[in-house]
Amino acid sequence: MIASPAGTVFTPPMESGIVLLEVRVRNFRCLQSVDVLMDDYIVLIGENNSGKSSFVDALFAAIGAGQKNINRDDIFIAVGETEPPRERAITIDLLFRPVDVSGTILNRFPGSSSWLTLWGNGVMQDDDGHDFVVIRTQMKWNQIKAEYVIERRFLKEWQKDSGKSESSKPADVAPITSIQLEPLAFYLLDAQRDIVNDLRSRTSMWSRMVSDHGLSEEQVTKLEESLSSINAQIVEGSKVLSHIQIHLGNFHNLLSCEREGVTITPLTRHLRDLGKGIDIVLSTQKSSSFPLQRQSMGTRSLGTVLTFWAHSTWRQQQFGKDAVHPLLGLEEPEAHLHPQAQRALFRQISSQMPGQRIVTTHSPYIAGMTRISKIRHFLKTRDKVKVSALIDGVGENPLSVDEIRKIDQQILTTRGELLFAKAIVLFEGETEEMAIPDFAEAYWKEHPNDLGITMVRVGGYGDYKTFLRFADSFNIPWFIFSDGEADAINKLDQTLTSVGQDSAVNNNRVVVLPSGDNFEKYLVNEDTKDHLIKMVVSSCTTSEAHQTILETEWKEKTDPLPDLIKQLEGRKTLYGSKVGKLLGGAEIFPEKIKTLLDKIKEHIGPVHADNSAKEENKIPNDS
Repeated sequence: MIASPAGTVFTPPMESGIVLLEVRVRNFRCLQSVDVLMDDYIVLIGENNSGKSSFVDALFAAIGAGQKNINRDDIFIAVGETEPPRERAITIDLLFRPVDVSGTILNRFPGSSSWLTLWGNGVMQDDDGHDFVVIRTQMKWNQIKAEYVIERRFLKEWQKDSGKSESSKPADVAPITSIQLEPLAFYLLDAQRDIVNDLRSRTSMWSRMVSDHGLSEEQVTKLEESLSSINAQIVEGSKVLSHIQIHLGNFHNLLSCEREGVTITPLTRHLRDLGKGIDIVLSTQKSSSFPLQRQSMGTRSLGTVLTFWAHSTWRQQQFGKDAVHPLLGLEEPEAHLHPQAQRALFRQISSQMPGQRIVTTHSPYIAGMTRISKIRHFLKTRDKVKVSALIDGVGENPLSVDEIRKIDQQILTTRGELLFAKAIVLFEGETEEMAIPDFAEAYWKEHPNDLGITMVRVGGYGDYKTFLRFADSFNIPWFIFSDGEADAINKLDQTLTSVGQDSAVNNNRVVVLPSGDNFEKYLVNEDTKDHLIKMVVSSCTTSEAHQTILETEWKEKTDPLPDLIKQLEGRKTLYGSKVGKLLGGAEIFPEKIKTLLDKIKEHIGPVHADNSAKEENKIPNDS
C-alpha cells in the first residue's frame, strides 16, 4: 500500500524530523468519514455545527496532552437511529512520515532519528520501501468485557483508497504507550482560553513549565531563607497581620494539640509553590500597569496562545528540536480581538510558531490572510460532513497553480467572507450589487446576509470563472444573474463550458435578462416608470421650485423610457442604492429578479424568518 498519498504536495519546513501528513476520522460524533490533508498549518472553515470542533477534538482524543476519554456518546449516529449499533467503532488514523529540515519527505528515517528509537518496530515500509508510521486510536465494543474499550496501535499499512482504511491491520507489536505519544502530544486551546485561569490551574501548560524552575538545591535553600525573612518582616511591620497571627494561635487550644506556632506567609515560602503566586503585569507606554486579571478577555486569550508558544520552544530547547513535534489546535483565535489584532496574531501563528497548527475560525479577516491551499472547508448536509481542499493537482476536478493564485488574489484577499456563505450570487455591474440585495430583502422579508447568502459583483462578464472554480471546489451553491447582451452571453457560455457546466440557456442556476437588455434597461418599463421618475426628480432637485420644473419636464416627455435608462446608466452608484428599496418597497419585482430569488429559495430551502420547519430533502440538518 502507498504510504504517502499527500507526499507530493506537502513541503513545509519541519525541524522535528517528522510531519503529520493526513488524518482520517471514522464515526466520531458528526464525522462519519472524513479525510483531512495536513500542512504546516491549516485553517478549518465552515458553518457552526459543521464538524470543525469535532475534528480537533478527535485529534485531541487520539494524541492529546492529557487525552480526553472517548465514550459511547461520541459514536456517530445516523439519521433515523436512536443509538449506534455495537459493531460501529470510532477510528482515528494519523499518518506520519520522516522529513528533513526543509520539509522534504524522506524515504527512510535517518539512523540517528530519535523517532526511530521511540517507535521502533512501529515504523513500517510501504510497497516501495519507504518508511511511515500510522497511529490508530480506536474505540470498539469488546464482547468478552461487555463494554467499549480504547486501543492505540501502530498499523502495518496505509490504504491509498481511504474507503478501505478501516480494514487496515494493526502491526504485530505491543500497543502504543503514553511515552511513545508524549513528544508529539496535541495541545488544544479552545475559544474559552484564559491565561488567568491557566495561572491557577495545576494542569495547565503554564503550571507544568514554572513547576520545574531549574534552580540548584543551593539556590533554592538560599532563596527560601530569604523568602522566610521577607515574610517575617512583612508580618512584623503590619499591625493587622500581627494581630491576626496572634489570634490564629488559638488553633492549638481549640484543636487540643501541642503548640508549635502559627505563621502567616504573605509570600510563598517554597519555590515548588512558586507558580501559585505568579502574576503577569502588562504595561503600556505612559499608562498604569495592570495585572492580566484586570485586562480584557482578548488580552487574556492572547496570553494563553503566547504561553503555548513559550511551552513549545522550551520543550524543544530541553529535549532537542528533532525529538519534539509541536502540534497545536487553536479554536477561534479571533475571539475578543479587534480586526488588526486578529491579523497580527494570525500572522505569527501561520509564520512563526513551531510545528503544525490547526486553526478554526469564523473571521473573514483571518480567512482573507490564509493561502487557499491551507484552507479545509467543512460542509454538513443532513448527517454527512464533507471536507474540501484546494490543493494543486488534488481532488476530483483539480485546480492548476494559476487558478489557485487567482483565487488567492481575486477572492480571499478582498472577499474572505465567501468561504462562510451558504450560497453565492454573481453578477456583473454596480447597480445589481446594490439593488438585488434590497429586492431580495423585500421579497424574502429577510436580508440575504441574515440567511448566509453573499451577493458579489465580479467586475465583468469575463470574470466569472475564478468565482465558479472557487465555489465548486468548496461545494458552495452558486447562481448567476447575467445581462442579456450578446457579448455577455457568449463570454458566459465559454466560462460555463470551461468549468464543466451547461450553457446559460440550459443551466438552472443562471438567469439571463431578455432581449439583449442590461440591468438598467431591464428595470425601466411602463410598470416602473412613474416610480423611477419620482426617484430621479427627488435625487436631482435643489429646491421646491426646481422640483416643480423637473416634474413638468418629465410629464411633457412623450416617451420618458429612453431618458430614464440614460439616467440609471449614467449615475449607477446613486440610483443603484435606491432602486431596489424603491421598487421592492412598492412590491414591484421584475420577473427575472423573482425567478432568481425563487431559484435560490428552491435550492437552499425556505428563507422566511417565520418558516421554522425545514424541508427534509432540501435543508441540511445542523443538529
